[in-house]
Amino acid sequence: PFDIKKDLYARLKYDALAYFYHNRSGVAITMPYAGRDDLARPAGHLSDKSVPCQPGSGCSYSLDVSGGWYDAGDHGKYVVNGGISLWTMLSQYERAKYLGTSSADFGDGKLAIPENKNGVADLLDEARFQMEFMLRMQVPAGNPKAGMVHHKVHDEKWTALGMAPHEDKMKRYLHAPSTAATLNLAATAAQAARIWK
Repeated sequence: PFDIKKDLYARLKYDALAYFYHNRSGVAITMPYAGRDDLARPAGHLSDKSVPCQPGSGCSYSLDVSGGWYDAGDHGKYVVNGGISLWTMLSQYERAKYLGTSSADFGDGKLAIPENKNGVADLLDEARFQMEFMLRMQVPAGNPKAGMVHHKVHDEKWTALGMAPHEDKMKRYLHAPSTAATLNLAATAAQAARIWK
């Protein structure tokens, strides 16, 4: 069975944006925001508050890289992939604000996220969750390549298919910094600074 009606796709934009909430790392996905009880889950990868560098990557520190969005079922968090999604979300906000008529569609209280109704557009609330993670991925001052950005945080091996984030107990590592990750952070951070200003 399927519906036939004039406003069939009216909720599609909200359902699509729910993807990001469901892929949040380090926080429990709870009702009513999860949409259905079977989609709720405990927080995954709480150990991301202190992740060491991958052996052989040229660094010896640990970073708090909590938050951000999982990229896929492997539970990796990638700055480049996340940066592309973040840029798209920020551009969607700016385009709607300056060129469109739909900015209210993504305003405060429109998305099913814990931050709704906080006085900030929900699209920006969700974007900020990824932006703060990406800022944490920077090589700290006083270290070689300071200011560059680690490419990803990932399990030591590929995660088994179908494993929920809170079930994943593998050791996680920061991978080496990359030019691509650094440029993704520079671009999205500049855009975020412009928007939040």
